[in-house]
Amino acid sequence: MRNAGFAIKLLFIASLLTGLGAYCPAPAQQGNPVPVQPEDTVSFDPEALVSCGPKPEAPSDFRLVSREDCVRFAVNNSFEVKLAKLDLYVAETELMYVEAVFDTFLYGGVGWTEDKRQEVSVFAPDKDLLNEYYAGVTKTLPTGTEVTVEAGDTRLWNNTPFVAKNPSHTAELSFEIKQPVGKNGFGYVDRKKITLTKLAIKNADLEMKDRIEALIAEVERSYMDLVFAKRSLDIFTGILEKAKNLYEVDRKNLDIGLREKVDLFSSEANVATREAEVLVAENNYKRAEENLKLMMNMSDEARIAPAEAFSYGYMDKSLPGCLKEAFEKRRDYYMKKRDVEIMGLNLKIKTNEKWPEIDLIASMAMNGCETKFRKAAGKTVVMDNTYYYAGVEFKIPIENRQARSEFDKAGYEKESALVKLKEVERTIITEVGNAFRNVLAYEASLAYMHKAVELQSKKLAEEEKRFSYGRSNTKNIIDYQRDLLRAELEEAKFMLDHARANIDLARAMNVILDKYEDML
Repeated sequence: MRNAGFAIKLLFIASLLTGLGAYCPAPAQQGNPVPVQPEDTVSFDPEALVSCGPKPEAPSDFRLVSREDCVRFAVNNSFEVKLAKLDLYVAETELMYVEAVFDTFLYGGVGWTEDKRQEVSVFAPDKDLLNEYYAGVTKTLPTGTEVTVEAGDTRLWNNTPFVAKNPSHTAELSFEIKQPVGKNGFGYVDRKKITLTKLAIKNADLEMKDRIEALIAEVERSYMDLVFAKRSLDIFTGILEKAKNLYEVDRKNLDIGLREKVDLFSSEANVATREAEVLVAENNYKRAEENLKLMMNMSDEARIAPAEAFSYGYMDKSLPGCLKEAFEKRRDYYMKKRDVEIMGLNLKIKTNEKWPEIDLIASMAMNGCETKFRKAAGKTVVMDNTYYYAGVEFKIPIENRQARSEFDKAGYEKESALVKLKEVERTIITEVGNAFRNVLAYEASLAYMHKAVELQSKKLAEEEKRFSYGRSNTKNIIDYQRDLLRAELEEAKFMLDHARANIDLARAMNVILDKYEDML
């Protein structure tokens, strides 16, 4: 009996040693955990917490990409960027359109007339042949002055003897100047409309850059989502390996009678649960990958994996500094300020357009009449046969309802632009303040999340030791694995929120595009 008891003790010790060898707990996947001090305080060193999580590795058919790689690919291939640039090009064509008011026009004409109509006078010819030729140039100067120069010749032949020259050529050279001094006086409206268009083009350029920066921010967020999906998949895969190891230990211990079937069933159910979670995590990774590829306009066949892990440190900016930089760089703020300038200028234009049309007109002509065109044309450059005209023309709308309506509308639009400017100022203060506080909150919270993960990892490691000595059970191990899983996932989620908060702050300050200005 004594020998039998001794044999049973040896068998029990051997089974424990076998279980200990089969269940070798793997260390929790941590990047650079924050050490826990003896007094249970957390020392948060930004230099020590640069990267969190294992260094990403990609399968052979995957391509490792960095965040900058994704951004540059998206800017070069995204439809949104192309559309934003095309919208700017469309806006730039408006400048040429409004400058067309100062274009030079060349005009002219040729006509032939045969007239055999009966006349009352006995001296009238029975037949007239008339050839007319004329050409001219007209142009509006930046001062609003309309200048016209015209040269022409009229050849007349008839069958009456009562004309001095038959056929005759009447050549004429004329000049005309028309200067508005009331409405659009001295080209005021024309020049101001060009200024308005130039300001609108500057706003279009800012809008294009803002749309591109919004795309870059979305690409960076999608990249962080991919990093989070990869980190979550690694966490679920690691816990699955722990669950499988536990199942193998319970299966061997059941064979030698050290475990009950209920323990094996629990381990097997735990493995099945973890397998399901890994499948969901793989699908989440695929979805995050496809979302990022959509932002980048990348082909469906290509597979990508993040080359970066979560990284962070203390923010070295203050809220006043962030607000100052935001007001210096926010494009919507400059656009609204320019809108106020545009509306103010438009109000001045509408004020001028309420005035009556008053035009000063002066013209001069010189002609010559000979049987030969060459002789007639030669007389148009001497001052013997001259014609002068000077006058004033005006047009006054009595009700002037259209101009008054547009003036009132322009006044309200200027007031609206001022209100929108104040609204944008308030929006900037709120957005930057909220984003800044989010970054600070996640920075402080991450220290505690690191501590929680480290403590859960130690708790599981201690329970695994107790389990290997036969002082714990399967349920405790499964519960502690679940606790570690939950802590690691929460830490990864905090990491994602922290990364997104930094992107949101940079977007609120309009500083993201500064890193990629060379691509524009």
